[in-house]
Amino acid sequence: MNIRKFTSVPIFLAIALLLTALSACNGKSNDAASSTAGSSEPGGAASSTPSEQPGGGDGPFAKYEPPIQLSSTLMTQGWASFPAGQTWDNDNLWHKLIKDTLGIDVKWAWQVDSSQYNNKMNVTIASGDLPDIMAVTKQQLNQLVDADLVQDMTPVFDRYAMPFLKEQVKSSLLPAQKMALYNGKLMAIPQYSGDPRDSALTLYVRTDWLANVGLSEPKTLDDLIKVAEAFAKNDPDGNKKNDTYGLGLLPTFAGGGSMTGFLNGYHAYPGIWVPDSSGRLVYGSTLPEMKSALSRLQTMYKDGLLDKEFGTKDFNRLKEDVVAEKVGMFYGTISESATILIDTMKKNPKAKWKALPLLSADAQPARPSVPITAGYFYVAKKGFAHPEAIMKIMNLFVGKVYGEDGAGKGAQNKIYAWVDNAKYAVFPQSPVQGYVKDFNYEAVRDALKNGDGSQLPEELKKTYDLVKSNDGTDLNNWQQWWIFQTEVSPFEVRANYQKDPNFTVVDSFYGGSTKTMDEKAATLATMESETFVKIIMNAASIDEFDKFVANRSKLGGEQIGNEVNDWYAQNK
Repeated sequence: MNIRKFTSVPIFLAIALLLTALSACNGKSNDAASSTAGSSEPGGAASSTPSEQPGGGDGPFAKYEPPIQLSSTLMTQGWASFPAGQTWDNDNLWHKLIKDTLGIDVKWAWQVDSSQYNNKMNVTIASGDLPDIMAVTKQQLNQLVDADLVQDMTPVFDRYAMPFLKEQVKSSLLPAQKMALYNGKLMAIPQYSGDPRDSALTLYVRTDWLANVGLSEPKTLDDLIKVAEAFAKNDPDGNKKNDTYGLGLLPTFAGGGSMTGFLNGYHAYPGIWVPDSSGRLVYGSTLPEMKSALSRLQTMYKDGLLDKEFGTKDFNRLKEDVVAEKVGMFYGTISESATILIDTMKKNPKAKWKALPLLSADAQPARPSVPITAGYFYVAKKGFAHPEAIMKIMNLFVGKVYGEDGAGKGAQNKIYAWVDNAKYAVFPQSPVQGYVKDFNYEAVRDALKNGDGSQLPEELKKTYDLVKSNDGTDLNNWQQWWIFQTEVSPFEVRANYQKDPNFTVVDSFYGGSTKTMDEKAATLATMESETFVKIIMNAASIDEFDKFVANRSKLGGEQIGNEVNDWYAQNK
């Protein structure tokens, strides 16, 4: 068990895209960051957009005439399903779109399930028989750059990135861009993963249970613990059985159910690097605030407020508990409104949920912490004649899924991402994908507030009309309706987090991986996981935390810190 382990990147991005659909209806340097983030293109090519110039010119969406063929790799997803007639091979919507719109005929060098993709790519890199373009991890990118096997993508991004994507990179996506810089050169196009702040946690609470136990919404962590005790011991569901517990919590640091929301209440920032008072980066899991938070969780466990099987819980089991009405409070991202809450409503339409901002243990506001992720990195084999094909396909993907600007112009998410009310997921068919900031919630919310959706793009106008015509009783559309109820919406909590760009604590290290991390990180993460779980479950004294900090330092943590700070001195 790895307490730091994230949900696999494709699943995480899939959930992020689902929410977009629903709300829409070694040396590294930053000296080239500004140019790779948005210099002007020769001849004004970047002004081309899908709607203005789908074929002509040498711009971001220009079609190859005659068409070109390229080889790529495909990460298939076991959870994805397609409408009848579409397959993972070339007989699908995205292959046709890319070929018809851009003149690019994609052929798969190989395809494999996501669980085996990284291993298969390692074998491919070792063989030296590389496809024209491919998605690789940061560690694999390091190998390819060191071996001089991939192309400098700086001129590709400068000339071919669509204006909207460049704007996004300048604002919320720059850390991901910097992860692909080597000696000032952009050696890959990051997959990006949207604004890191989009993954910030909120607290989901059943307000009907609060009423049943006679409590108000919690305002502090002390209040939260009082609520957890009442939910565990005062029969909040009124079934006359002792079958509930207080707070749904997982032994993870990211995603729905993770305990990071609670830890943040103690100003503890697990699994990320934060600057200390001297300006040096330190690993958040080793700081004194973490010990205080773990001690409080240990007490809660001893008092029966957490699931007795906390240490072995996973997301699916937490979801089962929430849907089965065994727990009425948990930390989650905005995604859980779609992945958990809608199922709870189908079981009990009278349930009432509200998202709250993180609660603090003292007078200082709780600031949510988030990691930096870039998903995969798209590289072009050294010598491939058309490396810009990566950028063109990503432009097409962003344009169809998110739109050509922050207002969602031209987006066709319900055709090219999630189809038939999210029954089918077709976006994984694309060999290149890019995930940017979702502006859709704010656009529809403001239109609803003003009572005028006439200026919204067609996709968002559909969402506006759906929300206007519903009252929350239609469970088929409940989630889309609920997230626009600003007094309860996790999207509104997220929007409030983002009003202050410095409020969310974002990982200050986005260098990917250091030499010692590659060698020691897995062992250190396992030690961290086991120690924290034992402490929380009262199988170890809280003083084991101090031993963990000391042992981590001896076993590679100190050297990793030195390497991280060497990087930070060059990139801050």
